[in-house]
Amino acid sequence: MVTYHRTQYRIAELLRWERKNQLILQPKFQRRKAWEEKARSYLIDTVVRNLPMPKIFLRKIVHPKTRLTAYEVVDGQQRLGAIIDFYKGDLVLSKRHNPELGDVTFDGLPDPVQRVFLRYELSTEIMEDATDSEVWGMFERLNQYTLTLNRQEKLNAEWFGYFKQTAYKLAAEQSSLDAWKNLRVFGDRQIARMKEVELTSDVLVAIVDGISDITYIQEAYGKYDAEFPRRDEAADSFRKSLRFISTRLPEAVRDTRFRRKAWFYSLMVAMADALVGIVKGQGPGRLCPEGEIRERMFAMDTALRTIPPPPGLAKLHEALSRATSHVPERNVRHDHFFAMLTLSGSSWRERWRQMTSGG
Repeated sequence: MVTYHRTQYRIAELLRWERKNQLILQPKFQRRKAWEEKARSYLIDTVVRNLPMPKIFLRKIVHPKTRLTAYEVVDGQQRLGAIIDFYKGDLVLSKRHNPELGDVTFDGLPDPVQRVFLRYELSTEIMEDATDSEVWGMFERLNQYTLTLNRQEKLNAEWFGYFKQTAYKLAAEQSSLDAWKNLRVFGDRQIARMKEVELTSDVLVAIVDGISDITYIQEAYGKYDAEFPRRDEAADSFRKSLRFISTRLPEAVRDTRFRRKAWFYSLMVAMADALVGIVKGQGPGRLCPEGEIRERMFAMDTALRTIPPPPGLAKLHEALSRATSHVPERNVRHDHFFAMLTLSGSSWRERWRQMTSGG
């Protein structure tokens, strides 16, 4: 009967097993396609940064040729293969993933980083006395608890370049995490499913390529994978927009429907356009006083709760109610939100009068 032993092994120990033919990188239980070089490099970057990775499963066996104890890789072949290839000089850590170290193999790492690499501990599950059928049974049971990947999680599994890294870094900065929760835009469950990364990616697309359908995110991940020329500029625009909203307009988001994803996306894009300008946008424009912006946000939220809404707000109401991730509706929202942020007092009052009266 199969037994399990949970332990930690340093990479140095696994490399020693590999040299002595005690580690069998056997594809027998490997269900996923072979990783591309960018995925392998990203894995190495995880190790040199001393960040955690998923558990490795090994089956303890008697080697059929040497009759000595050996370890057959059940799950983790791609990860261990990348580690071994990097150590041997057959895999390069890309500068895209680690600009500080550059394009290097293990021998090119500074001595302190080499020590970090070799001392890195892999969480490992050792299976003893396990038959093939018991191994497959274990996988079947594990998969019962696996959630179907959403759109953003699939992008995370496919891309490893500059656009992905920029979006993930921005979404995970402490200031961003504080903003998501303080503004009530995302809860812990949504953050765990990468919903905040999807919104961050969506806003970045608007900044660098203009307002687009949400499905364009996938194209942007590929387009800016190897090079992302406006990366720093786009990141700075994103940070400025989120900082202004989270520090100066928190109640106007948290206590209204501006915290909803469609509303918040358009608020972020309009803010970026007003502060810095976006591709094919209307800005940059001069922001009106924050007190006036807050009043306008509350007024807009209240007016749009009316059923039916005022005739002058009918298109905006529709753009916020359905097809909310498509360009035409996003453009309608952008026009209204940008005006809300930038129009002078008299100009806004006249616009608002016409919108709420239908004149």
